[in-house]
Amino acid sequence: MIVQEQISDTLVKSYSDKGVYIHGGYPEADYTEAVDPISMNRQYTETDIPIVSEEITAEEAVNIILGREVYGQDDSPEIPDEN
Repeated sequence: MIVQEQISDTLVKSYSDKGVYIHGGYPEADYTEAVDPISMNRQYTETDIPIVSEEITAEEAVNIILGREVYGQDDSPEIPDEN
């Protein structure tokens, strides 16, 4: 089922409670969730595509933030050991 939650006076958040992508909106596409102006009255339908989330380690997150994973570069400064 599509869940719609009003998150502010002017915005509504839409998502599936079955853990699948929703389809619709503007531009029309598949989304994990959507936030739209209430006045737009955008409608979504559930797809059969499951949302797969891949958890990453803290070290992987730091590498992404420093651009190591995204750009394949490993020339960023070393993170000092706090010990």
